[in-house]
Amino acid sequence: MNRRLLRGSEWRREVLRTNLWLLPAIGVAAAILLFLLTYALDKAAYNGVFAVPSWAISGGPDVARTVLTAIAAAVITVIGVVFSIVIVALTLTSTQFGPRLLRNFIRDRGTQLTLGTYVATFVYAVLTLGSVGQGSHGSFVPHISVTTTLVLMLADLAVLIYFLNHIAIQIQLPQVIAGVAGDLQTAIELQVGDPSEGADAQLAAALIANMQGQEGVVAAPRSGYLQYIEHKTITV
Repeated sequence: MNRRLLRGSEWRREVLRTNLWLLPAIGVAAAILLFLLTYALDKAAYNGVFAVPSWAISGGPDVARTVLTAIAAAVITVIGVVFSIVIVALTLTSTQFGPRLLRNFIRDRGTQLTLGTYVATFVYAVLTLGSVGQGSHGSFVPHISVTTTLVLMLADLAVLIYFLNHIAIQIQLPQVIAGVAGDLQTAIELQVGDPSEGADAQLAAALIANMQGQEGVVAAPRSGYLQYIEHKTITV
């Protein structure tokens, strides 16, 4: 969108919306908080405050390290490969549908949520892996945290299926056109009531008055994307 149409809070909101770091950063913070909670529970169980729940995965430190290493490696590999393939596909598709396709992909909440979920799972698995070691009375294995890591991995599989289906729908021509139409509608709504529009209208009227005959060239007063044309004004 033209920056002139997105002043103040609107422009800041657009900047925060069109990025791939905000939701992943929030996901990482949530993963750290979740790890602190489960780690505290594991420490309490290790110190005999309560028994380890029966649904928690059992095993020694070697088993826990193997499971956590496999999950962390698989999660970061899958998200890296999937996003690389999707971006290549969108780059090729944007040659036909325009550069807005990549922009819509970046600002899409489903894309940001998918990346944030996988990054959060990776961070949680790494933190849990680092907590496995020797305690005050024997080996310390965070059984609850390891089990939580497996649950997060299952959630990642569900998110991945949603993401692939979502992207397959988003790159279809009707969806691309609908997205462009939505951006245009937003631009028009933001432009209504803009005090600078009066000056633009006077400039357009002066350019039309200086035309020779029924046709002429109207130069744009500034650089940027052409959002829409007021046909009635042009044909006066």
